[in-house]
Formats: sequence, C-alpha cells, structure tokens
Amino acid sequence: MPALADKIESTRYAPNPLADEDLRKTGSTMKFTYATGDQPLKGYTIKRGIGVGGFGEVYFAVSGAGKEVALKRVQRNLDIELRGVGHCMNLKHPNLVALYDVKYDDNDQAWILMEYVAGATLRDELDRHRQGLPREQALRWFGDLAAGVAYLHDHGIVHRDLKPGNIFDDEGIFKIGDYGLSKFISCSRRGGNTESVGTFHYMAPEIGRGEYGKEIDIYALGIILFELLTGDVPFNGESSHEIIMKHLTSDPDLSQVEPPFRGVIAKALQKNPDARQKSVAELLEPLGMLLDKHGLAQLDPDAHARPILAELVSDPATPHYAQQNNPWNHAAGPAMNSGPVHNAKKAPSEPLAFAVHKSAHDLNHWWHDRSANPLGRLIVVVVAVVILLMNSAWLLPMLSLLAMLYIPYYVIRTMVLTNQRQPSYAAAHAAAVNAQRRQQMTPTRQQWRMMARRELADKSLRTRAAELTESWATALIVLGVLGWVATMFGIAEGDGGARAIAPFAWGSATALAGAWLMLGLGKAWESDEAEGLPRRIVQLGVGAVVGAIAYGLGRGLMIPMDSGFDLDRVALDLPRHMYSGSGEILLPAMMAHFAAIFFLARWWRAADPLRVRRMSIWSIAVVVVVAWLVNQVIPVPQPWGMLTAAAMVIAIQMAAVWKNPAHRIARVHGA
Repeated sequence: MPALADKIESTRYAPNPLADEDLRKTGSTMKFTYATGDQPLKGYTIKRGIGVGGFGEVYFAVSGAGKEVALKRVQRNLDIELRGVGHCMNLKHPNLVALYDVKYDDNDQAWILMEYVAGATLRDELDRHRQGLPREQALRWFGDLAAGVAYLHDHGIVHRDLKPGNIFDDEGIFKIGDYGLSKFISCSRRGGNTESVGTFHYMAPEIGRGEYGKEIDIYALGIILFELLTGDVPFNGESSHEIIMKHLTSDPDLSQVEPPFRGVIAKALQKNPDARQKSVAELLEPLGMLLDKHGLAQLDPDAHARPILAELVSDPATPHYAQQNNPWNHAAGPAMNSGPVHNAKKAPSEPLAFAVHKSAHDLNHWWHDRSANPLGRLIVVVVAVVILLMNSAWLLPMLSLLAMLYIPYYVIRTMVLTNQRQPSYAAAHAAAVNAQRRQQMTPTRQQWRMMARRELADKSLRTRAAELTESWATALIVLGVLGWVATMFGIAEGDGGARAIAPFAWGSATALAGAWLMLGLGKAWESDEAEGLPRRIVQLGVGAVVGAIAYGLGRGLMIPMDSGFDLDRVALDLPRHMYSGSGEILLPAMMAHFAAIFFLARWWRAADPLRVRRMSIWSIAVVVVVAWLVNQVIPVPQPWGMLTAAAMVIAIQMAAVWKNPAHRIARVHGA
C-alpha cells in the first residue's frame, strides 16, 4: 500500500484541483523543486506549485503561447506507468481531464502535460456538506463520474484510484483526473510489476491480493456514492490497518441510505468481485440513468416510472424544480413536458370574497414566514385582541349585519353563474396523471426529516449562536408576558403587595432558567435523532441545576417554602435531609423535584426544530401531569411548581426554531 503523502501548500499557493485529497487535508507547507519563473521543461514556465503526489510534483505552468497546463513531474520514471500514460493520450471524453503529452527535460526526467482545471474538487464539496450533498447535486456528480469511468473501461483501462480528490468541477462539467497513471485491465486480474494502488477508504478488498480488474472501480464508485449521500465513508477507522480490515471483513451499514441507492451500493461493495455489477451501466440502471451513444450520463426516458427519479423528472406543476434542478432535463422526453391541464370552467370570482380570500392567504403566508420568530406573531395577536375588545360594542353588530346581507347574495350569484360542464375524458386523465406525479415528488415524512437534519448539521457555528440568542430573547419576552398576565390575575384576587407578587416572579425566573438551558441543549442536539436515555440522563443534571436555581430564587425573594404541605405527611413520610421538621422544603428536595421532572419528560422534543407543531397542547399537558406525579413523591409549593413547568414548556416551544413539516413539498421542489 502506498503512503498517502500528497499535500497542498496552504500558505503560498492556491488550492490545487489536481493534487491528492489526503495531502490537501493536512494543509501543511510543501517544498517544491522548482520556483515561480523556472523553466525545467523547454517551452513551459512554472507559475506556482500545486501539490505533491505519490508519483511526483504537480505545477501550474504556461506555455510560450500562453496555454495554461498542469505539469506532473514523475519522480521515479516508472516505465510501466508511463506506458499507461501513453495509452491514455488519445482518450477524449468530456468527463476526463485531458492528457496532452509526455516530455523529458535535460536530465531525462519525465513530465506529463495535462489539462489544468481550476475548479473545486468533489472533496471540497463534501467538506462543505458534512451530511452529504443534496440528492440532485449528488446525482450530477455521480453521473459524470460514472460516465468517465465507463469510458475508461470501454478502452481497457482501470482507474484504480477513484476518490473525491481526483474528481474536479470544470465550470459545471465534472471530470476525472489521474487516470493516466491507471493500470490496464488484465484478464487474470493479476498484477505483475506495478505500484500499489488506491486510497485506503476507497480500496477494494482484492487489491491486497494483487487483483485489480474493473471491479475495483465499481467498488470505489459504491464508496463514493455512499459518501455523496451521507457525507461519510462506509468503512472508517483510527489507522490504515483498521480501515483495510473493515474492507475485508465488515459489512457496510446502509441504514441511512434510501432505496434504490441502498441496493446499488450494497451490490457494489460485495467482497467477492464477481458478485458486483458487471459494468457501470448496470450500476446506473437502477438509479434511472443510462449512458447515451456519446458516453454521457442521461436520465432514462422511462425514468418517470422509477421512484428515485420522481423528483428529477419534469412536471408541469413544478417547472422551476424540473428546469433548474434537473441536470439532464433534456432527456426526459417531450411526453414529460406537456402543458397544464385546464379543468372544468368555474364561475368568475366574486370580488368581495376574492379580496377577503386573498387577504387571508397573504396573512397566512406572512404568519408561516415568521414562524422562526414568533415575537411578531405574538404582538399582532395581542394588538388584534385589544382592538377587538375596545371596539366590540359597535364592531360585532355591524359584522353580523353585513353577513346577513352578503350570504344570500353570494349563494344566488354562485347558482346563476356556475357552469356545471364536466371535463373531457382526456382532460380528466391528464389531470390524474399530473396529480400522481406530484404525489410521487412529495417526499415522505422520514425523507423530509433526513434532509432537514442534514441542513441543520450544515449550519455554521455563527448561525447556531445567532439562532440561540434569538430564542433566548424570545423566551424572555414570552415568560415576561405570561408572568405579567399571571401577576395581574393574582393582584386582582389579593392585596397586590410585594409578598403576593413574589411567587409569580419566582415562577417566571425559574421557568426562564430552565427554558434557556433546554434551548441550549436543543441547539446542540438538533442535527441528529439520538436515543432517548442518554438525553434523559443529561436532562436529569439540567433539572438539578434548575432546582438549585429555584431554591436560591425562593430564598432571595423570601417566599415561604411550606405552602400547601401536609405537615403530618412531611413528618412521617419524607426524609429529614430533604424537608425540615416544620415542613419547609430544603435544597435537595427542590433539586430532586426538578431533576425528576426533567428526566421523565422528553423536553428535547419541545426544542426540536422538526417537531410536528410549533405549539403542542399535548406536550404541555404531559409536562403538567408529570409535574403532578412527581409532586406526589417529592412535593414543592403548589400550584407554583406545576405552573412553572407548564410555563417552561410553553416558552421553549414558542422560542425554539421550527421547520414546518407542511412545507416539505416546497423544500424538495426548491421553492
């Protein structure tokens, strides 16, 4: 196995699209043999060093006529490998980095002249999408990669070192590099005198036995497809030996990959080379792709019948998605681009009803657009309620009168003007087909959650911090309003002194502490759906902290800590280290009470951006019931304990970021 030593000089040179990915990750400074302005090869001037790979150094150079090229200095003059370059010289395919020539300098040192690609590599894209690329983008990369590999195989060449660092973006066309040092296909798949090949994460098991037929490229394609979809490789480890052993003995975990990708990858990663796909075309076929007569990846014309391509095929109802996000839209065929279907003729819209409906639609759109920040919605609701209460004396009678006059008019108008003509059979059939396509394009709830989790994981630390700060501010406002309302009701029934207000201030401040802590945990946990027990254990500690804060606040506000207690029960049933002889609650009891509430309830779901609803009454009810049950064992002053728990879950739900599941259709369509 070769040592993976390619590196990019990060301090002096721009990132190199032709350098090895493993070197580029290190970011350490490399020393190049030649400097800017040197001419080691007659007719070519070095502009900068790009990187150093297993076979030599790579430079960006310019010819005397101004043509930009990449020069690869083959340090060891491996005759077998150079003959491989010679056989690849005349290969021409849009998805291959072009090889121009092999030249020798005055010291008889071999140099490979090749096309210079200035774009990013697939490794760069994967580094930007830690949870995998969006499906459309992943298929574009994989389609071009597969087309280039198929062309090499058709010409008797195995790449044998496919990896994201060898795949480049040339202004939207994805190209494979480093195939010039590939090995010819041998019928016996035996090696002979050659360099060891591959990068550990992408190496097929049989390479260790000296077998390197085209099946090793099929294996690498399966690894790369897995990484495109998930952001990780199926076999990873702390050392090269551990990685190799997993290739030899372990089965990949494909649980996070959806069909039909799962079946394609599973077959490509078979330990037995004969059990894998026999060709690249066979690998592409279940994905709804094929290679056209020019060797380019296209959508299968029958792709609309395949589930995986339901969201890639053009649909009249979603022209922006089909035209902008489908990389091979021209292959969908004319049948997939039929115009919209006109349904039965409807009566003209009544102007007043239309205006009211449009206003309601606009208000609803604004309401959902502001879902990430409920403060604006809260202010609007409060203002609307205040205006309604202040003007109810004349507003309600007037609205009732208008309704009595308008409803008969609307019914009569609709009956007179409505055309009852039914649609033709052709129009009805076309409408049914379009509805079926739209249904196919709608992702399931599980698919939407998986895509949304990936987006959440891709957010930068700065974005997370900004969202958390906004959530904390919103929780402060929500609890401030709830505390103020509760205090007004309390004052109305009491003397209004400081002693009466103190419990409301205690409940609001305790709820705020708990809400802030859970919002912070929710932000840390939002990118995955972990098991419940580890999170409950963490919440147990958070609850203890909230209990300690509640106890300290109660002492500071001089709130009686024996309110509502049965002193006989305290004396007989409860431990003395938690309650005093007079029935006053002590610090351990307060900490245990809130720790139990936090352990028993799934608080993280209230802060989950992918929760079903922004505000769930059921969640509030569950927390209140849990608080009541805990109070039967570890009592605290009531009703303040249960009210505090309820206020806490309300504030968390109102303040936490929320991604509306109803928008998942727009999410997939690129809206």
